[in-house]
Amino acid sequence: MRRTGQVLAIAVVLLIVGLILGGCGGTWVDDQDNFKRIFGFDKPFDVEVRHSYYWKSPHWSTEYRYYIALRGSIKFASGLTTPQVMIPAVPDTSALAVCGSDPPRWFLSKPLSHYAMWTPKNSGKYRVFRDEDDGTLYVCDEQL
Repeated sequence: MRRTGQVLAIAVVLLIVGLILGGCGGTWVDDQDNFKRIFGFDKPFDVEVRHSYYWKSPHWSTEYRYYIALRGSIKFASGLTTPQVMIPAVPDTSALAVCGSDPPRWFLSKPLSHYAMWTPKNSGKYRVFRDEDDGTLYVCDEQL
């Protein structure tokens, strides 16, 4: 009887751990919480999220992919592309490829020549793009 109780206890613990780890992933499209998932803080009142996509794997390692299109104040845009953190770069398909091979159709829908681009000075792979015509900002990243 004691052995059955131990096996049952272990099974319950494994089930709980599996639910916790398995329940952490998902895909969110145009979800109001995607801004916070991506940036780690609440969306400022002067920022409008036009589109967003966020995917996180359901297992213990950190795997994610995100795309976001937004409009913000000059202050927000300047903070996102500040020279202390970012380096201007020429947008090309290899720079975009670090964000995944299948971006949503709304992400950088014009030819790349219509965008300014920045890459991080540190080892981060994320990319920031600004539509030169209307100022929309696009940010993407992938970690697998």
